[in-house]
Formats: sequence, structure tokens, C-alpha cells
Amino acid sequence: MTKPLTIRSTCALAIAFGAISANGCERAKSNRPDTGAGATAQVAPITTAAPQPGALAKPVDQLTGDELYAFTHGLTFTGGQERQRRCRGQAACRGPNPGQSTRLRIDAVRDEDSLTTGAGLPANGAIAARGLNRGQLADSMYGMRPGAAYEYYLIVLPGAQGGTATWRLEELTTTSGSRSHRSVMTGAFKGCNHPFVRGARADFKTCAQAAPVRQASMGRLLQTEIEPPIWIACAVGCCTSDPPDGHT
Repeated sequence: MTKPLTIRSTCALAIAFGAISANGCERAKSNRPDTGAGATAQVAPITTAAPQPGALAKPVDQLTGDELYAFTHGLTFTGGQERQRRCRGQAACRGPNPGQSTRLRIDAVRDEDSLTTGAGLPANGAIAARGLNRGQLADSMYGMRPGAAYEYYLIVLPGAQGGTATWRLEELTTTSGSRSHRSVMTGAFKGCNHPFVRGARADFKTCAQAAPVRQASMGRLLQTEIEPPIWIACAVGCCTSDPPDGHT
């Protein structure tokens, strides 16, 4: 008489043909009902929510400067880029071929690559990226000021009544003893609807520049009147933080 396959032998065959992993078999064995050696285990599917380490515990306007500093400095930032950007405050910053520019650094929150543009965002929003001005002048699009005393955080917020998500750029003054923060700009958080790629990333791009079929050269962005906005990896491939006037 042919003996029924045990879970151990079934797993061995499944692993050999690549159907399931060894860890999956261990879960099957540990969860099987105690009904005899020939019983077949029913393994429930495992579902996990996308990590959102930047989720705020309360609205940003209720945070003190010290609280926001402590929270942001507890995050890890990764996958970013530093780009030459148009500046403001000097005559040489203006025109199609400006004589002066500045440099911005943008980095994403590690492990946070699945923020959405609709339902599913944390109730108080989530910090998605950090911006730093490494130049000598404020940038033209977002008004990020230079100097070690200023850090900028992109906060993605749920839309009203389940509508489209929004973003808010928060300026944090980091000076010890007088830390404070303020909103410098807000806008619509727009999805590019590209294929999802795992990994937290941030840059300055338009959806068109990030399209998989058009690998744009991003070695040095041309200094034109219109610049690309802050761009991050998200649940719909990537998302942009367009300024309110739509100049992207």
C-alpha cells in the first residue's frame, strides 16, 4: 500500500521544485493540526502593511521644534541625489542662462517606498524625504535656505474625505535651544503610475523623466526656466511634489 505523503516529504518535494521556501514549510509544520502524521496543514496567507517609519504620531502643527528635531533625527535617509538648481535673491539667478545657481540634496526615508496618493496614508501624514541646501543661495522653486541651521522635510498628508493626497514642505530650524518649524509650501501629491520598484529613492524629476521607456540623463540638469519637482518612489511607482503654480 502506498503511504500518504507527510508534510516533511511534501515540503521536500516542493522545495526541490521551487514551489515554496523552506521558511514556508517550517510555518506549515508548526501550524499543522495535531491529527496524525498524514494530516495536511492549511497555511493562511501572510499579509504585512508597507512600512511607514516616517508616520507622525500627531499633526505636525502640534509638534514643538525639539519634538520634530528628535523625530526626524531618529529616521534614516537614503537613496537620494544632489542637484544643481536655480537660485533666488540675486539678479544673476534669473534668465534662461543664469550666472549663479545653488545645490539641493534630497533623500528618502529608508524602507518607505510605498506611500500612496489616496487612502492608506497615516492620519497625521508621514515624512517622506529630507531636503538640504548645500549651496550659498535659496533655491527658486521651494525657497529652501542654505546653511546647517535649516533642514527641510517633505510631509505627505491624506486628502480630505479620501481625496488626493497633498504634500507640505516643513522648514526646521535646528539651532539648539531655539528649534522651531514652519510650513513653507504645500501642493498636490501626484502619482506617475509607473511600475512599482522596491526601494526608497528621491530625486528631482518629472514623471516623464522617470518613465521606464525614457531613461533621461540626470547627470546634470540644464538650467532652464522650468525645473523638475521633488520626486520620490511610492506605491504607484513614483510621485512628484509639484509646486502650487504647476511649474514642473
